[in-house]
Amino acid sequence: MPSPIGHTLLAFSVTGFQNKSSLSMAGWYLLILIAGVAPDFDFLPGILIGDPNRFHHGPTHSILAGVVFTAFMYIIIKPLNLRAALLIFLVYLTHVLADSLSADSGAPYGVPLFWPFSPDYLISPIPVFRNFIHGGEGGGFNHFLGDVFSIHNLWAIAIEILVLGPILWISHRVRQRKV
Repeated sequence: MPSPIGHTLLAFSVTGFQNKSSLSMAGWYLLILIAGVAPDFDFLPGILIGDPNRFHHGPTHSILAGVVFTAFMYIIIKPLNLRAALLIFLVYLTHVLADSLSADSGAPYGVPLFWPFSPDYLISPIPVFRNFIHGGEGGGFNHFLGDVFSIHNLWAIAIEILVLGPILWISHRVRQRKV
């Protein structure tokens, strides 16, 4: 799975920097950022019980979770229009897609894209991104932090920046020309 930095670069590559709603620019950027990392909120219950990976790569990494997240954002953020909500849904799904295109060192491998309709986890046979290590299930919070701030992960982030940085730049330039 990519790092939060990789997911954020990908999120802004999909949406660009143009505000697609009546939210303030800061509000729009914050919403893009949250949608880009939202599937990884499944770390939070694990952190609370001292096992950060316990629930990771579960149902939050599915199309249905993207629909639920988007519907929730659409309901609670009043100035969000349908076009902006669609972009937020696409951002959520890019996170899931990026995770399926990454090397995965911990079972179950991949993402449960069609949960709850299928128990299968999907993963690309050819990874585009390195795995971002974050400890294993049962490793505890200190092990989690030690892995997150490792040299391996710094290299993974560097590769994400090299791959996704130019995509973000091109995406931004193309949108500027259309305006």
